[in-house]
Amino acid sequence: MTSLSRELADFLIELSIAMQKFAIYPVGHPMLANTAERIERRLMPLLAGQDTLSLGVAHKQLVIEGIATEENHAVLRDLAQRLHAHHLGAVKFMRGVDQAELREFLLAVGAEQSRDAVPIGLLPEETMPSWPHVRLFRLAYEHLELVEEEIAPDLQMPGGRGAGGARSAQLWVGLARAALAGGDAHGVARVPRSEGNAPHGGADGEEPDPAHASADPEAVACAIDEHKRDAAYDQVIVGYLLQIADELRTAEGRDATALRGRVSRLVRAMRPETLRTLLAMGNDVGQRRKFILDATQGMAVDAVLELVRAGADVSKQTVSHSMLRMLSKLAQHAGSDGARGAVADAALRDNVRMLVSQWSLEDPNPGAYREVLEGMSKSRPAPVGASASYPVEDERMVQMALEIGVIGESTWRAVDSLLAKGRLLTLLALLERAPRPAAAQLLWDRLATTDRVRSLLAEPQPDLSATEKLVARIGVAAAEPLIDALESERDPRRQTQIVNLLARLGADVTEFVVRRLRGSSPDLQAQLLVLLGRLPALPAGFSAVEWAKDRSPLVRREAIKLMLRRPATRDQGITLGLLDDDERTILVALNDAAIDCPPSAIPVIMNRVDRDVFPAPLRALAIGAAARARSADILEWLLRFVMIGRKTFFGGERLPPKSPELLAALSALNTHWASDRRVAEVLERARRSTDPEIRSAASSTTIARPSLGMRAIPAEKP
Repeated sequence: MTSLSRELADFLIELSIAMQKFAIYPVGHPMLANTAERIERRLMPLLAGQDTLSLGVAHKQLVIEGIATEENHAVLRDLAQRLHAHHLGAVKFMRGVDQAELREFLLAVGAEQSRDAVPIGLLPEETMPSWPHVRLFRLAYEHLELVEEEIAPDLQMPGGRGAGGARSAQLWVGLARAALAGGDAHGVARVPRSEGNAPHGGADGEEPDPAHASADPEAVACAIDEHKRDAAYDQVIVGYLLQIADELRTAEGRDATALRGRVSRLVRAMRPETLRTLLAMGNDVGQRRKFILDATQGMAVDAVLELVRAGADVSKQTVSHSMLRMLSKLAQHAGSDGARGAVADAALRDNVRMLVSQWSLEDPNPGAYREVLEGMSKSRPAPVGASASYPVEDERMVQMALEIGVIGESTWRAVDSLLAKGRLLTLLALLERAPRPAAAQLLWDRLATTDRVRSLLAEPQPDLSATEKLVARIGVAAAEPLIDALESERDPRRQTQIVNLLARLGADVTEFVVRRLRGSSPDLQAQLLVLLGRLPALPAGFSAVEWAKDRSPLVRREAIKLMLRRPATRDQGITLGLLDDDERTILVALNDAAIDCPPSAIPVIMNRVDRDVFPAPLRALAIGAAARARSADILEWLLRFVMIGRKTFFGGERLPPKSPELLAALSALNTHWASDRRVAEVLERARRSTDPEIRSAASSTTIARPSLGMRAIPAEKP
């Protein structure tokens, strides 16, 4: 749907924020001081080129110049709901409005209402707030109320109280309220009577019952026709029509059928000039086209034809008499029962959609449409799958086949055409919501194959969404092509995506993993070990220790990670990692040891630190990990890092030069042995240091994790 202009969106957001402020803060609060001025500053440019600005109010949306705001825009939805809670259908701002009027408007509409307060739209006409340049339009009439959980029984859709039924009823009642608010003194338009009958059981000469009239599409159409054309009123009507068309595009079931019938009767009963006026609002061709396309999918065929005629007039498009005559003939066939009616209905909607989609052309009837006219001019629609001079769109052909449960040669041609165009994901979406499982299964058997998974993954930019759906359908049989793709893939991001797909296959995939581990490249072996780490259990008889001693550092590292994830092998994994000569593997082991260092790892850490086997940043991390053992041997070992300085001129020792090892040792001593006499002397000496890092390490209550940035370690996968 078309977006609002930046200036208009800024004004609406400013207005919504202002109303929130007036709801929160009392009158006179400093937060309200400049609110009206800010709104005026946003509003003035909008009124510079037009006399008025009208905001139509739907339940959760605003409609401005025929454009409806998005329901999921939290700020604008809040503004619409606040105005709707006051039973207001529209607000009109006129040129000349000033700060004083805007402030009074905010006080009246924005202030939080008490529970027993009467909404503005329900106040008597003479007591409603009014200003010279701001006007409120009410939607109130006492014969019809609508709340979320309580819908008048005569307005409920068949199927009752489900979420879909409530939504359908809300949209229809909202439209009825908006339309009938412009009627007589009671807010109810007079219903045109059929000859010799009073509507809804009323006796001849009596006024129709308001609640029944509000539910009657002819009454609503009559109210819209007879209302004096006003932008604010029309904004609301258009807003509800846009929402209803969007709802009907996807809604299903009895609730949608009832709503479709009501709105179709409304469109048929409305005067053509009224329909043209509503479609012309905002002069937005894109939004008009979308509305008609949505209606094409959801409304009855005769209502679709009315919208096409009106839309063509407003858009100044040429729809030939022959085209309209042929569409009318299809509409007649669409009303019949059986497969013929279903095919005619689908063909009508498909051709209307194609016609409206080409309204950007000067003449929407050239070339291919002459062929369409020829095909449609037959007295009866062609059967499904019949060859024609202008074939049915591929997607529509597949959809029709799935709906009627008949798969033929034309269906396979349409499937192949969609695949050739790279629209596999579209096909899968049709299959997932197919109403007839037997027909869908035939297509699934054609599409969900390991060869197709293999070809998808071989593409330069594979469609991973489609691949995911196929893998979920195929199951563990997809493991082999996935592992093959993993072996040839070099992009780390895509490798991770393939591993994720394999992990979703569950424990059954372990058989393929174990079989491929031996004899594969180190890259694939490492990725398969990553995959095993994602599974709930390791294969029977599998040991990661063997791979933790592999020649490849990449394989060793992933095997040790796998060992660290399981309590039974964690201690051994830490020890093997500390004994490794790969810096990243050592870092993996030290990070785990820093959380809980096993006793068997302490001698390894002390020995490798003393022999300078670990790089300097890793030695600091190792000191912090070993210190958690809190043994006497560790204390003596740590003191060696802080008491080997030379004697000072005045006697006593001084600290060694600053290093990661010194900082780590000071931090560990302060955390675990601060009460020891020798440690206390060292810490006191460190706290008098001129170096802030040394002072910080001697004062910290937790072991600092030294920065590993002293020596950059180049990136390596995985």
